[in-house]
Amino acid sequence: MTCYAFRLLAAFGIAAFVGVATVAPVHAACMPLGSAGGVISKNGLVPGTVAVSRAQAKGGGKVIKIVLCQNGNSFVYRATVLGKQGAVKNITVNAKTGQ
Repeated sequence: MTCYAFRLLAAFGIAAFVGVATVAPVHAACMPLGSAGGVISKNGLVPGTVAVSRAQAKGGGKVIKIVLCQNGNSFVYRATVLGKQGAVKNITVNAKTGQ
């Protein structure tokens, strides 16, 4: 590999790393409902079954995936809902209030 090609490859690698490093902290820590029971009870959160019902009502379809996410002291359920017409919607439900 020539020196120029190596420098070019290194520059792309560094740019990609910096791009990922700046985006990563924005996302909250999320966990599947199956392993969130302790967090739900410890923090007095709305049960997962209630969150699924609310997400289905908001999204007008069936929940195909739901996770509990925490960002500091804030908790939300993030649901993926498959609508009746086949549209996929991302729905957020406040885990403290159920809204």
